[in-house]
Amino acid sequence: MISRLETFLDEILKIRVTEEFIAKEFFDQKIFSFLHLMQGQEASPVGVCMALQKKDICLGNHRSHGHYLAKGGNLEKMVYEVFGDTRGCCKGYGGSMHMLDRSVNFNGSTPILGSIPSLAVGQSYASKFNGKNNVTVVFLGDGSAEEGIFMESVNLAANKKCQIIFVLEDNRYSVASSHADRKSKRYSFKKLYEGLGANYINSSGQDVWKVFKSAQKARSIASKSIPVVLHLNVLRRHGHSGPMKESSNLDYRIGDSIDYRDKNDPINILYARMKKNGYSSKQLENLTKKLSNKYTRKLNSIKKTINVRK
Repeated sequence: MISRLETFLDEILKIRVTEEFIAKEFFDQKIFSFLHLMQGQEASPVGVCMALQKKDICLGNHRSHGHYLAKGGNLEKMVYEVFGDTRGCCKGYGGSMHMLDRSVNFNGSTPILGSIPSLAVGQSYASKFNGKNNVTVVFLGDGSAEEGIFMESVNLAANKKCQIIFVLEDNRYSVASSHADRKSKRYSFKKLYEGLGANYINSSGQDVWKVFKSAQKARSIASKSIPVVLHLNVLRRHGHSGPMKESSNLDYRIGDSIDYRDKNDPINILYARMKKNGYSSKQLENLTKKLSNKYTRKLNSIKKTINVRK
């Protein structure tokens, strides 16, 4: 029987291998939309979505390849969409930043900064109005969370007693501006969101098991019509946009070296947890190779059939 830990690894590697494939194709000038990758923070969507029920609804932002896949989105349709193929999940019109698949209740992603939380509150209230007992989950970044519309969305969700989880993926930077550059010294996430009527949970976003347990707690609270802000501290390998990994210690990243990001990579953290549960290094090596090869073969097969929209 496949353990939950192996399922976590499978889902994380699906996102990692897919985004590495997309990054390479971008360099080969075969992808023409803007590109925002999440390599290094895959534990966030995987841990959250593994804690949800199929009937629960997810929405995402401009960086939602992983959100879409973790919610059960179709890998072929997502890759086709990124390439502009008519077989994509949005018929090739949306590209990388627009994902939609109602068959798995992934009800859309949008790149407009801070726009998706308000849409998610509307989605959640509609579910409540129509008597559907499900939870709505929306993913956003820490930069978007500073938009006034997000504060209003949390407040409205509390006022209307919506069953919603706002997943705040906080990589500490809004493009290249740190929290220190953007926030007062007395800024408090907990006081802010609790003051707006939500329950606040803070957790590591790099340890998929901790994300999963925190998301389970968040869903239990949200299902009682109490909005939750699930604040996950993530560590991305890429800058804000583009396919290139940040391979040097850039000035704007404070105490955030490549070695530090390697040590705190969600795959390495999961390996450590799996070893504590009896997996050997050789078993993990073989399992990773098997899973990675599975997705590499799948992606190469898809690549042969791509027809870019003219």
